[in-house]
Amino acid sequence: MGQPTTLHAAIEIRRGTWAINVLGPLEARCGGRAVELPPRRRGLLALLALKAGSMVTAEQLVHGLWGEDAPPTAMRTLQAHIAKLGAALTEVEGGRAIQRRDPGYALAADAVRVDRDWFEELATSGLRHSAEGRYAEAARSFARGLALWRGQALTGCPVHGWAVAEANYLEGLRLQAYEGLFAARLAAGMRDTTVSEVERLVAEHPLRERLWELLIVALQVNGRSGDAHRTYRRARRTLIDELGIEPGEGLRHVVAGVLRGVADPRPLLRLAPASGRPHDGSRRAS
Repeated sequence: MGQPTTLHAAIEIRRGTWAINVLGPLEARCGGRAVELPPRRRGLLALLALKAGSMVTAEQLVHGLWGEDAPPTAMRTLQAHIAKLGAALTEVEGGRAIQRRDPGYALAADAVRVDRDWFEELATSGLRHSAEGRYAEAARSFARGLALWRGQALTGCPVHGWAVAEANYLEGLRLQAYEGLFAARLAAGMRDTTVSEVERLVAEHPLRERLWELLIVALQVNGRSGDAHRTYRRARRTLIDELGIEPGEGLRHVVAGVLRGVADPRPLLRLAPASGRPHDGSRRAS
């Protein structure tokens, strides 16, 4: 999945706080120092990071690490991994990064910063700005969030069960953020790179109708109405061949607007009107 290149995202980390990054290969850093962990301990840290600040029961950790094939010694082995992982996370000031909370364990909320949480905050901010018609700000928020991704979530972490479902959930949020980014760019008039970027995601997720909508609208607003019509026919054929269904209401609404010659992406994508509030501290000329 391509990354936005216009903005660089960085998480602000307080001195002595661990940055735990799960949006790609697992990373654990503190004060510029990265900790290398063996596979099972990487998986354990990922499980705790997915619920940072909340207790994860020992049973959940065992299931997440071994799935249905947990050995009889799994609970004792888990305790050994917890002790060794806690020893590795020794640079946190003001207390242990891993806390014992019956009947499980938790990463201390004030000792770690997880990129997943920052991504969700930025994606929520993008959605809020879009709902308010502040599309340039929405595009910036979505792009900053997406720039945190370095690959598929939990890459290289041997996890099972609920953790795999959580990773899939994060991938779904990533796709929604891309859709929000492309819609915001179109609504804000940033159309130069949107067509090729959406086309790549459509190729990866051909059954996702919102991506087809965005591609058709991107073509339409760039003066390529013929390509927009052909793309709708391609989308319809894909949905019928793969799922046996006709396009949904959103796609039908988009193609109806294209047939009427509508070139404003906001009504085509059923977005809020653009906010009249000036951005970036600028003032409108009186």
